[in-house]
Amino acid sequence: MNQDSLQYKPHVINVSYQEISPDIPDFFTHKRHVFIMTNTGRPIYVRYGSEIKSSIFLATINAIFQKFLLFFFEDKEKQTLFKISHDKCNIYILQRNQITYICSTNSLQDSEFIIYQMLDFLNTQLISIVTDQANVQLTQKPNYDLAFSVGGSRNLLTLAIKNGLYSPCIAFNSICTLPMTASLRSYIHNNLKEIKLPNIISSLLLTETFVIDIWRQKNMEFKTSDILIIQSMIQGQGQLKKGENWTPICLPGLSAMGFVYAYINFFYQNTIGIVMISDDNSLEMFSKCKEAAQVLIEKFNSINLLQTLSQTLQDNPPTPKCLENQTQIKHFIVRHISGQIFLPVYQAFGINNKTFKFYMQHYGELYKDFMISQSLGNQDVKQNYFVWDSRGFGITQYHDVIIMFCFNELIEFQQIVQNVHILHKKFKSEELNNFFILKAS
Repeated sequence: MNQDSLQYKPHVINVSYQEISPDIPDFFTHKRHVFIMTNTGRPIYVRYGSEIKSSIFLATINAIFQKFLLFFFEDKEKQTLFKISHDKCNIYILQRNQITYICSTNSLQDSEFIIYQMLDFLNTQLISIVTDQANVQLTQKPNYDLAFSVGGSRNLLTLAIKNGLYSPCIAFNSICTLPMTASLRSYIHNNLKEIKLPNIISSLLLTETFVIDIWRQKNMEFKTSDILIIQSMIQGQGQLKKGENWTPICLPGLSAMGFVYAYINFFYQNTIGIVMISDDNSLEMFSKCKEAAQVLIEKFNSINLLQTLSQTLQDNPPTPKCLENQTQIKHFIVRHISGQIFLPVYQAFGINNKTFKFYMQHYGELYKDFMISQSLGNQDVKQNYFVWDSRGFGITQYHDVIIMFCFNELIEFQQIVQNVHILHKKFKSEELNNFFILKAS
């Protein structure tokens, strides 16, 4: 495989669809539609087309949906994702407080789990833009125009959809950590830890796609979804990788009701950046972050660390030996229970080929079944979970990692066991530090 094809290529946000409307036949030819509206049917966002031109269509959809809830579900408060199936399409509806998210797909092979995770992340992204004050406003004033508040952040919602459909990070609520030696990661972590500024909630060293290391205050809740929101913002707003930035951001896992401030400095070839999250929005705090970042950069330069990291990035995503040696293992993804993934061959964000998209649909359904079994099974079942199907896809748990894999479809049972053992051996406990950020902050 050409190494260039493995490098991160951002999604293209096409704005040419703004002129179409439900009155035009082309409106319904798209593979997946996504709509966001208030629970009263007022449009907030339409993936293809104009919110204003789609308002009558969405009002009709909302009226049908309310009747659907009334007649088909006795306790609608307990429902989260509704699915309406047709011979040519599936419609998924997710309600979060005062906002409704709809995905209509004519791809019947789409994983319901992936669609749900995408819509759930889309809600997180919207709240990050407008804060949860939007739900308060809609409760008090149901006809409040939330589309106006979204404003120029529309591209972030489109990016959330694209990443949500294809990224294992969003599908499995995980960050993609950059593999490196444990000693190198420890050195980076200790230097992040030395940024002892008051009001700094967390410091991260990252790229658009990988997280290199994280430090956060003790007892401070800082969820995986918050890190994904930061990376999505960097992916969607290219100016954040130029110079130093001091920008407000709502991190719903930290606090959904207001903004914190992010110091963002991509200091090495617009590739590697440091992000500091602070609850102090003063210019003085910006100056302190600027000084701390400069000290950190000088330390890294003194040992040529940035060149080392740059080379590590060029070598990722890797092709493991078990794939290079043309065994019957086609692909695999490893997820640590702490919410970190190792993804060989393909990129965690951006444009990937059809093969990886095909893998993701199957991995999503496997992971959904795994999560159900974990909630129902006893401890022995949890430690010995091992399932596969006739198409060569399977999932297993080994210590603190869940491994999803794709094998040759014609593989025999004994060969399946041998190949699973190869994957287990690769991720034995003492080597996990090379793949994941395991150290408690």
